[in-house]
Amino acid sequence: MAINKIQRKKVWEEVAEELQRLIIDGHWAKGERLPSEVDLAKEVGVSRSALREALRSLSSMGLVQIRHGEGNFVWYPEAEDYLNPLMPRLMADRDDVLAIMEARSMVEVKTVALAAERATAEMLAEMEALLGKMEASRQDREQFARYDHSFHKQIALATQNNVIVKIYEAIEVFLVSQQLQIVYYSDAIERGVNDHRAILEAIKARDKEQAAEAMSAHMERTYNAILENTRKEERH
Repeated sequence: MAINKIQRKKVWEEVAEELQRLIIDGHWAKGERLPSEVDLAKEVGVSRSALREALRSLSSMGLVQIRHGEGNFVWYPEAEDYLNPLMPRLMADRDDVLAIMEARSMVEVKTVALAAERATAEMLAEMEALLGKMEASRQDREQFARYDHSFHKQIALATQNNVIVKIYEAIEVFLVSQQLQIVYYSDAIERGVNDHRAILEAIKARDKEQAAEAMSAHMERTYNAILENTRKEERH
């Protein structure tokens, strides 16, 4: 077995790693101007040349914006920066729509399990209110779909995990469009009310396994409904 030599890191690489850690940990907010190079170099304890090399590295990673004459600013892409441009293409292709449903199922099953553990009384009350509005909107399918969407978003909020909420918001346009289509499928209203009631009861019971099972069943039924209806459309 060959023995690998220990590679010594350059100073600027260590500086870049430390600044990256601080940015990821939220030491500076997105868009915030970093301290001047003189002050930051002193704070980190390195030369300005080492700091500049570290900043150039972070800039190439998309974590820092170097604005000549203005300074250096913390910057990092949000999930929607990547996902939103893809939505029109994804919405136009049936296979991609089904693939997104599979991915959505994976995310929402884990999300509802976290919601069952973390939802506050106020969040549970909001879910109950939204489900009541869904039930009262049986004759208005578009309004029903919007309350359906709001119910799922409330589950994401109930995780109290900012990353999950951002992911959900990034695909929000797609989800609303999809739900406005699904709501016109046969038995969509009754299926939606029953599925969401089962999900909510599990969340209220703080039963994360049952909540995950109820969400998984809901996602599977929705997936099958999309598949069945797209096949019907292709035959006509």
